[in-house]
Amino acid sequence: NVTTIYSDPHAISSYLPWADLVVGAVLIPGARAPLLVRRDQLRRMKPGAVIVDVGIDQGGCFETSRPTTHHDPTYIVDGVVHYCVANMPGAVGRTSTQALCHATLPYLRELARAGVAAFAARSPGHAAAVNMEDGSITNPAVAGVFPDLPARR
Repeated sequence: NVTTIYSDPHAISSYLPWADLVVGAVLIPGARAPLLVRRDQLRRMKPGAVIVDVGIDQGGCFETSRPTTHHDPTYIVDGVVHYCVANMPGAVGRTSTQALCHATLPYLRELARAGVAAFAARSPGHAAAVNMEDGSITNPAVAGVFPDLPARR
């Protein structure tokens, strides 16, 4: 049986003591992942339970998370097994590439058919997907990473 919950502090705290596996998958583009589970909460998990921190590339969402590698992927803190491999899709490169292509191809086709301006005008999500136009960076987060490149601010 699998139970999924919305990420709010009360729900997370109430499910931790009986969970066998907790997957933290949090992303705030351009920012550190928020800390969702403190060490004192993890101590309430049963021995041998596993946490997987998918957000480790952005700092992790469990207080006890630290980046690991595909070569040495796990460590134990307070009886809880931690799997915090940065770039998890890298372990299955072919499969993750196929999944990414499958998910993005419809948008690329739409972009090619409509053109950048019409594509971006369709929705805020489409507009946010356009990072560069006519040689200038249009995404503020990307512009912040590359301050020496031309950008529309």
